[in-house]
Amino acid sequence: MRRWLTILLAVFVVALGAVGWYYSGEILGPDAPQGKTGQRVLACTDSTIALASTFKARRPGQWAIEWPGGYGRIGPLVAEQPDRVLTRFAIASGTPPDTTARLAGFAPDADPRTWFGWEFENVTVPSRVGPLPAWWIPGRDSTWAIFVHGRAATRAEMLRMLPAYRALGLPCLDLAYRNDAGAPRVSGGQFRLGLSEWTDLEDAVRYARDRGARGVVVVGCSMGGGIVAQFLRRSADRGFARAAVLDAPALDWNAVIALAAGQLHVPPPITGLGKWVASLRSGLRWDELEQTPHAREFSTPMLIVHGDADDTVPIAVSEEFARARPDLVELHEVHGAGHVESANVDADGYAAIITTWLGERRIGTAHLDSGRGETPPVLR
Repeated sequence: MRRWLTILLAVFVVALGAVGWYYSGEILGPDAPQGKTGQRVLACTDSTIALASTFKARRPGQWAIEWPGGYGRIGPLVAEQPDRVLTRFAIASGTPPDTTARLAGFAPDADPRTWFGWEFENVTVPSRVGPLPAWWIPGRDSTWAIFVHGRAATRAEMLRMLPAYRALGLPCLDLAYRNDAGAPRVSGGQFRLGLSEWTDLEDAVRYARDRGARGVVVVGCSMGGGIVAQFLRRSADRGFARAAVLDAPALDWNAVIALAAGQLHVPPPITGLGKWVASLRSGLRWDELEQTPHAREFSTPMLIVHGDADDTVPIAVSEEFARARPDLVELHEVHGAGHVESANVDADGYAAIITTWLGERRIGTAHLDSGRGETPPVLR
């Protein structure tokens, strides 16, 4: 009997360890790429596309559509019927979609030229983990904007946010960091949720300074917002940042993981086990991934934009952080916007929030000379 109990206990321990290892892998990644199908395409012309009626197809605003042969932009809506919607459509790259596509906030394969028609330069940022690719878009101001995308995304995620900074005349550096395509692979491609990645941003800030920037605005969304927060807490160069703009920032990974676990009906003990194993595998310190307790360590003015329909990063985290530093943090909540979708839901309103806030801090040139601001065309 004792032998069987020992065997059962061993099997239980092995099974528990396997569950913890699997769940820790879900936390650490790398994440599988998303597909390019799932939304039925009914018909399209050069300027409109008919889609089967789905929640994503019915959303107001401007969105990306991608399919195996290309990608483009949709929105605003033209007409709705019970089984279909008609919306404005423009191909950015490739051939027209056939029967299926994917709707999203951004097109992962886009770049500034295909998406906006902007000229840009592919540059390489030297870093401690190796060369990091980036897009550099020139501007006439001496303050640069440096952009940090979120988890399992690409630099293209930040394109929808760039028009406001271009309107202010800021040179823009859109960074790829460790474990992105074309960047050095570190720790088997696993994320450290900002605890290591912030040094890549620090190297980008030094790159900007070495090339004549007199200050930077650091911009991050989702995990990129967490990376920016770690930089602003830890970097010796944080004083070079004149301001930070965060979109749906992951300022508390404990809350992010708890929300995801609840949505997947993962029991709290399994969630705790996965986090513990993730810490053993990667050295994560969960108390360092929650920013509100460290709020007094920040000194950089911050604007946070967060959709009130975000089901990935709880908006309550941004609200709590803003309450902790009302002298430093301004929060704008965007009604109806999901995760990192505020710029999609209301592109003009989003740009106005950013240009107004930065202009109040004398950042950028467009508030002094609005006639020469170069804002790219927006689909109407």
